[in-house]
Amino acid sequence: MLTIATYLDRSLLHGIGVFAADNIAKGQVVWEFNPLVDLEFTAEQWRKIERNSAPESFLHIRRYSYKEDNKYYLCVDNAQFMNHSKLAANVANDKLTNTMVACTNIRKGEELLCNYFEYCDCDDFNLLEITEIA
Repeated sequence: MLTIATYLDRSLLHGIGVFAADNIAKGQVVWEFNPLVDLEFTAEQWRKIERNSAPESFLHIRRYSYKEDNKYYLCVDNAQFMNHSKLAANVANDKLTNTMVACTNIRKGEELLCNYFEYCDCDDFNLLEITEIA
């Protein structure tokens, strides 16, 4: 769940992005896992969702989810729109605390970007779709 104020807008990198509504200090937690907002599924549950969903519905769910440690996660808030960038990431993953923190000072209006490779399993569908090197 995002712990900071955000809004959605057009991303210069990819479709829709999530943007900081206020200045964010380096080191500030911007996201933390919250089971009330961030849905967690086992591999078995994920396969059941796929089997019982219309193909278009499952593609939508898969697009806005990620796979980490062989579990699947779907954020229900604006976090699902955080885009990937290897070079311009301003948000870093902290696996020990299951949080994401600002790795730079982020200005109001700046897009939040993270490196999907920091936390997603190597067979995560979204990693296979990354074609940019930024």
